[in-house]
Amino acid sequence: MKNKFKMIIWPIIYLVLILNVCISFILVFRSYYFRSIFVFGSSMEPTLNGTQERVDYGIIDDHKTAIDNVKRFQIVTTYYPFPNSNDYVGGYKHGEKNVINEEDASYKIKRVYGFPGETIRFEIDLEKYESIKDCSDKEMYSEPIQEVAQKCIKIFSKKTGDLNFTEHTIKFKRKIDVHRIPSYNNFEYELGEDEYWVMGDNYSTSSDCFSQIPKQPIYYDNIVGVLIAIEGTCKISNNTDPGQEGTKKSYKCTERKRHFPVFY
Repeated sequence: MKNKFKMIIWPIIYLVLILNVCISFILVFRSYYFRSIFVFGSSMEPTLNGTQERVDYGIIDDHKTAIDNVKRFQIVTTYYPFPNSNDYVGGYKHGEKNVINEEDASYKIKRVYGFPGETIRFEIDLEKYESIKDCSDKEMYSEPIQEVAQKCIKIFSKKTGDLNFTEHTIKFKRKIDVHRIPSYNNFEYELGEDEYWVMGDNYSTSSDCFSQIPKQPIYYDNIVGVLIAIEGTCKISNNTDPGQEGTKKSYKCTERKRHFPVFY
């Protein structure tokens, strides 16, 4: 009887020990290899959320290899080089570091639409737009209206030297102000060296390349990292400027509630 008990209990003990070692290794690897980030603001709704009550938190890969190999529509964290941004310190000059005061600046979370040397183009489906353009503000964000609105705006790109644009399939949800849809029609932007086009999924309120006046890109040196996963929600304990979109280094993530990681 004792021998049977030992034959059962020791494999279980070994399995538990192995699992503990594996989990410990994963946690150590995660802590040292990846960088923690918090989402604050509504610019990535409905994909990511960062309200006054709770914000999404997760990890990014901030290594050069990840940034160099970012794919279209992946989510990145970035500082802004725009003059009307609180991240702006004396302007951006290609090849110069430290134009961003990272202690005071807030990094943003956006999606990459265009890459250096590309021309990006937005078009709208006028027939679909006609079917929803007269909706009220109350109806605008209802599921049926948003479903049509998302199909209204189409994204294209072409590389330098190409004659034709390629349309890109949009698999992620966006939040769209129906009355702003015409502003996307036939808009083109040619990206130069080290220039990237980023936008939030919330087309209604996101501060991004498209919302700038004049419209303008970000640069390679502004990209902090590529989103790997959202691991849960937390509260930001020391946000002294609730109206500011983005997350500062000084913010602290407290009262964490973990959930199964959502990978991007």
